[in-house]
Amino acid sequence: MDFIVNFLEYCFSKKKTLIYTTFNQQDYYKVIDRLKANQVMYRVASISNVSTSPSGAYSDLGDEYKIYVKLDDKGKALRAIHQ
Repeated sequence: MDFIVNFLEYCFSKKKTLIYTTFNQQDYYKVIDRLKANQVMYRVASISNVSTSPSGAYSDLGDEYKIYVKLDDKGKALRAIHQ
């Protein structure tokens, strides 16, 4: 179900490009903080797959975070992430 929702959101939103994917919640928050500090608008698609998580429902090993930005902001976002 998450796939369908994420796909529809992507299709009906302004042009977006994937700039970062992580399975680690700490990396996710680090990237989001850097984007916010540099005033880059972003969108996150989060996919939670508890059935493949070996550590149970409260582990972040089954979660995937995909961060999208406008195509025009791609360079600014990449500089913010890798500073």
